[in-house]
Amino acid sequence: MPIPQTIAGSVPPSPFGADPFGGQATLNTSPTAPFVYLASAESGSVRSAGLDQPTWLPELAIFRLEPGVQGVEVIKEGQPRSTAWAMALEARRREGWVVIDPSATVPAEYLPPGEAPGPYWRAESCYHMRSGVAGQHYREAWSLRLPSRRASSPPRWTFDRARYNAWLFWLVSEGQIPGPDEMTREEVLSQLESWSGSQSRIVDAALRGQQSTAAESRLDLHRSARVIDPDATAPAEEPAPSKRGRK
Repeated sequence: MPIPQTIAGSVPPSPFGADPFGGQATLNTSPTAPFVYLASAESGSVRSAGLDQPTWLPELAIFRLEPGVQGVEVIKEGQPRSTAWAMALEARRREGWVVIDPSATVPAEYLPPGEAPGPYWRAESCYHMRSGVAGQHYREAWSLRLPSRRASSPPRWTFDRARYNAWLFWLVSEGQIPGPDEMTREEVLSQLESWSGSQSRIVDAALRGQQSTAAESRLDLHRSARVIDPDATAPAEEPAPSKRGRK
């Protein structure tokens, strides 16, 4: 499985690790390790942004491929870099996680405007001016940098939740990742019911009414949310031609 080849942290902290004035590393932030998305039927929530109705979608986990952390190995010189994370990802699969292929291209309609077609991760050269560490900063494709007064300012980010949700909807509908299962949905509803019931203990009557209304609305939203059935969204297969015996 192709994974970004650069591992953050390989550049020693040094003010001379890169030229901050060279114009080739203008992102003033710390390097990060590449990552993969993990999906599980045991985690989920109701989303509405970018969708035609509230829908149960999985909560993806970000698994950083950082050597020496969470089972990612520190490899020896000459070893294929993929061996560093092979066992760690296999362990996650045994735990029930689905590893979303980091080499797969995200369809253009699910990417923010201006983002080039490609995988769900993006890498940018960076130089952290406080520490003097240079390297690659790996971000999610839907994480977008906000305008700043100066290119050297630490970046601020926003997230295109609508297109991200639409991509998740597509992945679940295509059967590539699982949606939250019935037990997960029941657990979330149980937590919301407990939270809704706790609002009655608020002393201030006006605040109690506001909070209770908000809690009930959120609970109703989750109760009526759509559950994606990949089998129902898949195109129907044409029936096989019947075989007639000779008379």
